[in-house]
Amino acid sequence: MLQELERLLLVQQHDLELREISEKIAALQQRRASLQQAFAREDADFAAQKKQFEELKRRSRERSAEVDDLDAQVRQDEQKLKSGLTSYKEMEALRRRIEQNRQRTDELSDAALALITQVEEEEPKIHAAQEAFLKWKRKIDEELAQIDEEITVQQRTLTVCQERRAVGVAQIEPGLLQQYEHLRQRHVNPIALVQSGICSGCHLRVSESVLERLREGAEIVTCENCSRLLYMK
Repeated sequence: MLQELERLLLVQQHDLELREISEKIAALQQRRASLQQAFAREDADFAAQKKQFEELKRRSRERSAEVDDLDAQVRQDEQKLKSGLTSYKEMEALRRRIEQNRQRTDELSDAALALITQVEEEEPKIHAAQEAFLKWKRKIDEELAQIDEEITVQQRTLTVCQERRAVGVAQIEPGLLQQYEHLRQRHVNPIALVQSGICSGCHLRVSESVLERLREGAEIVTCENCSRLLYMK
């Protein structure tokens, strides 16, 4: 085999390795993005669940505060009523207000109790959900860290391979390198092995004249069918 073709074969090996490494990095990055999207969805869902629970607690506090305020107002009005220091008309107004506030207090107390019960029922659920979410988050964080570590390793390997390729490319005649790069735009393997008269690139039989030129090894030979550079072992 021509020395130039041997050097070019080494470059092709580097290119195939670079392609494989780049695909690994792309797959890792895609996996990383998928995990981040999944985390964003779960985080938003849990945040909404937590917000709903906090809203429930807020309503419970407000309803209980309303009951306390009305109860205080009833006691204050009863004290005024007992003092007898108001006119008959004012006393009647106090009695009506006391009665109305007692009725309202009973209604609000039922509502407040229902909310307190609901909070008590939901609190263990939100705690369990939070524990499950944090456990799942730790697992995602660990996987993301592993992916980042693997990406770093692959990127270092990619850099080393690129440097080796650059050394190999510098030893190749510019015209031949240009031909190779042109073929690489169409074929993953611009250089193909010929076995039993068959081009391993396009899997078609080459002519006897091509085989003879390959055996002589005096020139660069291309496939009549796919234009790949050919070699024989």
